[in-house]
Amino acid sequence: MNDDPDFPYWGIDIPGLRKGQAVEVAELIQQSDAEIVPTLVDPKLWLTLHLDRETVEVMRDALMSAGQTIVTTSLIESFDEWLDWSADA
Repeated sequence: MNDDPDFPYWGIDIPGLRKGQAVEVAELIQQSDAEIVPTLVDPKLWLTLHLDRETVEVMRDALMSAGQTIVTTSLIESFDEWLDWSADA
């Protein structure tokens, strides 16, 4: 289990924003609290998934059966870390 009190950090998903709107929201957040640095996520470059526990477990098990690569090993570790944290949260 990860003992970092900031793990995992919360995020905000605001569906339907256009790029200009996302930049504006990020700027407003930065102006309101200097400790928070928003990260803009370009949907052309990043796939953002909001997965429930059961889906993460199924995907982890499928990856474990698929054969180990650097990518699958990294995903399995990320899934395991989140599953451990969420079970204790």
